[in-house]
Amino acid sequence: MHPLKRIECDKTMNINDRPDVSAEKLQGTVENALNGLKIFNLLKTSIELGIFDFLNEPMSCEQVSNKLGVEPILTYYLLEILAKLGLMDKTGKFYKNSRTAKVFLNSESDYNRNKCILSLEGNVDLWNNLNNTLHGKISREDESFFPEIIQVMAEDCLSGELHDTVDLVADCDEFKSSKTLLDVGGGHGLYSIAFSQMNPNLQCYVFDFPEVLKETQKFIERYSSSVLTIPGNFYRDDFGGSYDMIFSSYNPGGKNPKIAEKIYNSLNLDGLFVNKQYFPEESKNSLGDLLDNMEWNFTNFEKSNKAERRFSFKGDLGFEEYLEFLEGLGFSIIGTHDISHLNTSFGTRSEDKVIIAKKVR
Repeated sequence: MHPLKRIECDKTMNINDRPDVSAEKLQGTVENALNGLKIFNLLKTSIELGIFDFLNEPMSCEQVSNKLGVEPILTYYLLEILAKLGLMDKTGKFYKNSRTAKVFLNSESDYNRNKCILSLEGNVDLWNNLNNTLHGKISREDESFFPEIIQVMAEDCLSGELHDTVDLVADCDEFKSSKTLLDVGGGHGLYSIAFSQMNPNLQCYVFDFPEVLKETQKFIERYSSSVLTIPGNFYRDDFGGSYDMIFSSYNPGGKNPKIAEKIYNSLNLDGLFVNKQYFPEESKNSLGDLLDNMEWNFTNFEKSNKAERRFSFKGDLGFEEYLEFLEGLGFSIIGTHDISHLNTSFGTRSEDKVIIAKKVR
């Protein structure tokens, strides 16, 4: 035999040799990931087909199949999967929306989260084309991106976060006696609308980009609110005025010391500053955190420059640093509270902080 042939034969794998590590964990990771993608697409498509809009009343698989123009066998599995997910109630051969679907997925519901869910398709596309995403960071204009996300954030906060936040603030005596409130980077304005409903003597103002305020005005009109708007850029412009309260929630300058100084200068003595933001925990490095932080770095804004961790921007202070900075300005920290943030196009789930501070000097 030729020497080269003998070497090649010696390298031939013995198929009776078992690998020294199991493929079970790897395969489990792949299957879980793939099933998650399947479920997301099934849910997204169910929303797009309007299934949750016409299944407030019971229908059979055959009836749903005819209405959708989809093969009966595929319709059957779609409905059965939705039932397994707790989104359909099945009685005999009839299906109808579960309470969860009726409240959060029916487009006529005041609490529907359809935009929250459908908006995630853009994130999925970035992951599905990860090779391209890794080689070319996407830049977005703040003024064009934020009006898009306003609708998503509005749906998100109405699922319970707004109510938790307003309840915290409403317990403060300073809130009950306040006459004016500025909502910095207030976006949809729902917090201001809620505050004005809780305190009818409170005049609320939403400060944000002019393009964003077009969306704000729609919510003001929807809820027949007295909230007013002030166009501006909180990085560049002063807030002016003299307010009894200033509120901030998830805006890019929410942990920035320069913005905190502007807030201090626009707040009356003994006035309240309420700030709800995500403060990343340095020690927290779960798989979910790593994925979210990676996704956060897929894109960048032209003005509000992102930092490396999700929901953070260059110039941000950490939680303890921020509290110390507020105290140095002349605030007294009344309290800090953890609050659960469900889901927006920015990421998945996070534990956020509500800081309630009073200007004492």
